[in-house]
Amino acid sequence: MQQGHSVDPYRSPFYDPLLPIHPMKKVSLLVGALGGAFAGYLFSNKKLRDELHDAKDGEEAARILARHVKDDGKKIGKEAWAFVQSDEVQHNLGKAKKFAEKQFKIAKREVGSFVQKEAKEATKAVKKAIKKAGR
Repeated sequence: MQQGHSVDPYRSPFYDPLLPIHPMKKVSLLVGALGGAFAGYLFSNKKLRDELHDAKDGEEAARILARHVKDDGKKIGKEAWAFVQSDEVQHNLGKAKKFAEKQFKIAKREVGSFVQKEAKEATKAVKKAIKKAGR
């Protein structure tokens, strides 16, 4: 590094102008959020706390934690699938699809008319240029 030059942290690939936080702060924020989520999971699951308390070593504790996370993940997945398949969500997805199709048709029509208008003007400009060149 040359003297007098400094590294600009905002040129980092991790910089996001919508979230102007230094990259290392993002990492610590992420680690803190994961830690908080894990603490909440641990505090809300008495069976997990009891099993971890009785674990003989770290490997057994890791296996216990992995089993609980897997089982709870399956439960959450089933609940999420049931929610997505619910009549209300399906109805709203249908409405969203119709809205998106309508907006697409409007945009397509507007782009088509814009292209036609610009093509007419370009044709006029070319004819005018040919007349000027012919003089």
